[in-house]
Amino acid sequence: MITSEPQIPDAEPTLKSLAALVAPNCPIALNSTEGQAYADSLFAHLKALHRDAHATVRHHKQQTASTRALMDESLLKLQNLLYEKRHLEKEIDKCREYGSIYQDVALHSSEEFMEFAPSESKTEDILADEHQLFLARLSFELAERKRLEGVVLQLQKERDELLALGQAKQAKEEDWDRRTESLAKQLVELRRSFD
Repeated sequence: MITSEPQIPDAEPTLKSLAALVAPNCPIALNSTEGQAYADSLFAHLKALHRDAHATVRHHKQQTASTRALMDESLLKLQNLLYEKRHLEKEIDKCREYGSIYQDVALHSSEEFMEFAPSESKTEDILADEHQLFLARLSFELAERKRLEGVVLQLQKERDELLALGQAKQAKEEDWDRRTESLAKQLVELRRSFD
């Protein structure tokens, strides 16, 4: 039963506005006991609708919160992946910009490699793969340099031997020159003594 209580001073206008909403549809006078009972049932129905609306709002808030948590988790995963992608791209750029010593090594040209390299360095598999071809060229270059270093050492050894031989001959020539000069002086003195 709806009564105006002195503790709720603003309940009366609210009840009157509710009664005005119900009054055009209500065949019962709201001032009677039946009207009061009808109003009570409508009010109970309104409270039930309010509870249902509140429960629905709470349910949708929970769904929104769980969906937001999933979305935040997905966003965090995406940010982690983007960070990792940027990091890997930077590492790839560093590797591409890295100037290794192999880039500065003067190699035989491709034509010289094809002409002079051993046949096991020129197989189809090696020629098809650019990296393997580069490794084969480096290996051929190393073998050639070692071979040429051996040739240089042999030539230096021969040069040293020839220099030693030349110095020995020169020392003999100088000795012969000194002896010849000494002999010539002695002959000149001998001739003077005869004259």
